Amino acid sequence: MIGASQKYEVAKDDPRLTLRRTPAAAFVITPEMIRRSGARSIPELLRMVPGLYVARIDANKWSISSRSFSTRFVRNLLVQIDGRTVYTPLFGGTFWDVQDVLLKDIERIEVIRGPGATIWGENAVNGVINIITKSSTDTQGTYVEAGGGTEQRGFTSFRHGGKTQNDGTYRVYGKWFERDTQYEPNGNAHDDWRQGRFGFRMDWDDEMDDRFTFQGDTYFGSNGIANQQPFVGLGIDDEPVSGSNLLTRWTHDIDQYSDSTVQFYYDRNDRNTLGFDQALDTIDIDWQYRTSIFDRHEIVAGLGYRSVWSHLQNDSVTPVLSSSPEQRNFQLFSAFIQDEYELRQDSLYLTVGTKIGENTFTNTQVQPNIRLLWLTDENSSAWAAVSRAVRIPSIIENDGRLIIDEFMGNPVYLNGSSNLIAETMIAYEVGYRSQPTESFAWDLALFYNTERKIGNFRAVGGPTELELFRDSNLDSFGLELAAQLEMTENWRLFGWYSFLRSSASTGTSALVSPLGLEEGAPRHQAFLMSSWDLTENVDLDVLTRFVDNVPQVPAPAYMSMDCRVAWRPRENMELSLVGQNLLDSHHKEYDTSIFVKEVPTQVQRGMYAMFAMEF
Repeated sequence: MIGASQKYEVAKDDPRLTLRRTPAAAFVITPEMIRRSGARSIPELLRMVPGLYVARIDANKWSISSRSFSTRFVRNLLVQIDGRTVYTPLFGGTFWDVQDVLLKDIERIEVIRGPGATIWGENAVNGVINIITKSSTDTQGTYVEAGGGTEQRGFTSFRHGGKTQNDGTYRVYGKWFERDTQYEPNGNAHDDWRQGRFGFRMDWDDEMDDRFTFQGDTYFGSNGIANQQPFVGLGIDDEPVSGSNLLTRWTHDIDQYSDSTVQFYYDRNDRNTLGFDQALDTIDIDWQYRTSIFDRHEIVAGLGYRSVWSHLQNDSVTPVLSSSPEQRNFQLFSAFIQDEYELRQDSLYLTVGTKIGENTFTNTQVQPNIRLLWLTDENSSAWAAVSRAVRIPSIIENDGRLIIDEFMGNPVYLNGSSNLIAETMIAYEVGYRSQPTESFAWDLALFYNTERKIGNFRAVGGPTELELFRDSNLDSFGLELAAQLEMTENWRLFGWYSFLRSSASTGTSALVSPLGLEEGAPRHQAFLMSSWDLTENVDLDVLTRFVDNVPQVPAPAYMSMDCRVAWRPRENMELSLVGQNLLDSHHKEYDTSIFVKEVPTQVQRGMYAMFAMEF
């Protein structure tokens, strides 16, 4: 799907939390927040988003969830980079270890908490993360950075931008990093991580009616992995990963009220995990049309098609995970329309829309939503929404066969099912945001979700043969409160608190509770970021977060603090020192799952130094 900036009027440059015209629980991570966070990866940046649960499993794996279950493959959170969907149809969820860009080139990260299915389609159930990079017009010149430390063994990045002969602009970049293993009490840490990446982007703007973008990336690397496999024991390996993508986008301004956008991308990724070879090829084409009619209607409509070719093969002597068939072509067709109607001039807006999708595994899916936005005054707004969203089965859920345990010396198999229906959710949301003074802004969102037909498993043909089926339900409610305060001209505070509570139910044939199956999530979370300009050239940033315990994992409650000090001896040069997880020598954030059974490690205290220069 095309970038989120074309869906909601999300603030791009203002770091305040007002987002006054957005009828959703939205948040924007700006370039300044990225620079001052000290983060070296996208998952680390996402810890700043109100209510998002970010847990590190080991040095190269994360669980990132919104308002729902947590697991390595969170299947109800859609992630995009520049409009390219990186949600994998293989397992459902996101391989966060290969989602990377040059952080300096990120224009913003837009996060919609709650359903976004009417626009973004299937699997945008509990949220959408849209990472948007800068136009090459805004990245002219040369930028270099390099650094290293205790956990960040070493990293370096390079980017150069220029102009083409036909009034276009371009940039090329490359980056590399290597990360150390984390702490494992039994000495089984094997999660070191290294990766290289190259890419380019070209933009043309004729300053009249047309804008073109052409971009691509390629990456390669390896992840250390350790899995406790049934009948095999501890499996240790280096997991090779690689991939490439190409994307092009054309936007045409029809008149001052209308425009259309066509986007096409191709994506390829490969990895081999303990003998399980995975190759996915994806092509996707989207068309979107926007127009204003009768002065009060803002209409957005679109069509989409996606085709995924998977090749899955297990070369292990004892195949813990296999797929039948080994090759699969998964297709998805979709169409949507949404109308924002101005009920009362400059104050009251009603948005109604729906998306219709047809895919290889389930029947036709309809995902409507209705949203109401009230601009109560020039500084405040209130909104409410009711939405329906669905998650469709992944390829492994349909075709897979996995050994999850043993019974009296025999392997216990969990089999996929071609009879799985889509998981559904109805979400009820209300929110209020206000900026009562120039120096203070706050935002509150409350939600209640009813998720139905969640995946579980049951015995078929004896205790050693289990099958996936849809038989569980989950009800969740919670709130997310965020605020920003400028204490002085040189000192700013940003913080948030979230609460989440869930209750589950299952049918008589289900073997586990959904909360036990999917690992649960913390009930309470809190985050505070203090940014202080000590002088014109020296910054001090302190980021503190609290995460409640998660009994289902199990993972204890913890508090963590990062600190960054940066000095700019020249306008185009910065030297920084960053300390991460400073409150303890190591702490646990997550555990294994009953499916993957990776050996979890504990996050260690670390420090690194970085040099950056732009010229």
